[in-house]
Amino acid sequence: MNIIFDVDGVLRYIKNPMINEIIPFNLMAQLSEDYQSFGLAEFVGKYLPMQIFKDWDKGLVNANEVLNAIIPVADEPKDIVEILFNAALDKKYNLIDKSVIKFAKECKRQGHKIYILSNMCIEVVEVIKTLIDFSMFDGVVFSCDVGMRKPELDFYKKALQRWKISAKESLFIDDSQKNLIPFEQLGGKTYLFSKNNKYNDDIQNLIYEK
Repeated sequence: MNIIFDVDGVLRYIKNPMINEIIPFNLMAQLSEDYQSFGLAEFVGKYLPMQIFKDWDKGLVNANEVLNAIIPVADEPKDIVEILFNAALDKKYNLIDKSVIKFAKECKRQGHKIYILSNMCIEVVEVIKTLIDFSMFDGVVFSCDVGMRKPELDFYKKALQRWKISAKESLFIDDSQKNLIPFEQLGGKTYLFSKNNKYNDDIQNLIYEK
């Protein structure tokens, strides 16, 4: 069985310190009251629906262009937005779920092939490379590599072709239901990941079910 892992929400999480823990003291007076209860993840999540983030995933724009698109629409001053944006790209605020890495290694020990298929911009990929040993995987494809992203059907097809594997012999693990649907359309098995689930047992059952 080929087991394909998403990164964000499965292997990787953004640490969520309160914004006022990141902002230098001399800028605190500029932080609006609405943001006092915000964490870093909420700040990032506020702007993720913007089209430019999808273009960033595809490698069509760089981090500086994304930042320049956020600043005019942000509620906070430019200096604060820059600090928080850069914090989200900082290694110390990116966490890897060691239990999922351990599970992936166990899958490989059992004789399965393991892969990564994820929406991710090149700047974050460079951070993740310092946190995950990609060499343990049999193949890795990020959206920024191919100019496509989930849930575009061609993105899945491109990865499968590159790896020379079939969806019908594969299981795709993602934390978003909409990203699982195209893989199912290709005939593959899927699993909606949640840290609250007993994913180890659930996935093992899917792997070995007839």
